[in-house]
Amino acid sequence: MSEMSVRDFGADDCDWAAKLMERRSQIYAGYSPVFWRPAPGVTGRHAKFLCHLAANPANVCLRTECGFIVGQMIHAECFVDDFALDEAGTWGDDGRELLGELWARAASDSITTMRVVTAEADRDKVAMLAAAGLALLEQWWVKPLHPSRASAVASGRVGGPGFSGLLGPAPPVYDPGGPVLLVDQLDRDSDLGGVEEAAATMGAVLAIVSTRIDDSHHDDLTERNWSVASQWYFGQPKAGQ
Repeated sequence: MSEMSVRDFGADDCDWAAKLMERRSQIYAGYSPVFWRPAPGVTGRHAKFLCHLAANPANVCLRTECGFIVGQMIHAECFVDDFALDEAGTWGDDGRELLGELWARAASDSITTMRVVTAEADRDKVAMLAAAGLALLEQWWVKPLHPSRASAVASGRVGGPGFSGLLGPAPPVYDPGGPVLLVDQLDRDSDLGGVEEAAATMGAVLAIVSTRIDDSHHDDLTERNWSVASQWYFGQPKAGQ
């Protein structure tokens, strides 16, 4: 790997990074249009959010000329969500360098693992995370719905036959068109058709099922035309080659 300049990410970088994330969101929306659909006019708010993260000394925020990464220290994890490259960057070089430098700074007796979120269809990024030694442990399967109500009948934790989850709005940088249901508890013999019907009755425009990589529901989800939108990689990145 060729050497490149990695430096701290600060307030002067927030507008650039927010615009880069906006372009990434537009690309991701092509992968899963409802789940990843960007909300209009949020670039300025996202820039303020990134500045808030960069101002927190507990976080590690880094950039190169072609990309940036933000690591948030949450419990025993270094959590990475905001991580993007421009058209000139490559995941094998800039991405791997940023990931490795972040881990070098974040790893400690209290921060023992890293968690990175990515679109399942972002193949180059996925390949880099795997090459860095991170393991795929969780996936979010999604299915757009046609809700039978104009708005959600409830918010917060909800449940139905064989499942429970969280019903509410998407994060403010996204606009799926209404509430979403994130199912985080699904019985082994649950009827996915019943989950879809219940979610639509609650007013959800999108159902999400969170699964571990060894989950028994994968075949049923595939048969019912659910698709993987996002993936979660865990572990300790190894040194770049």
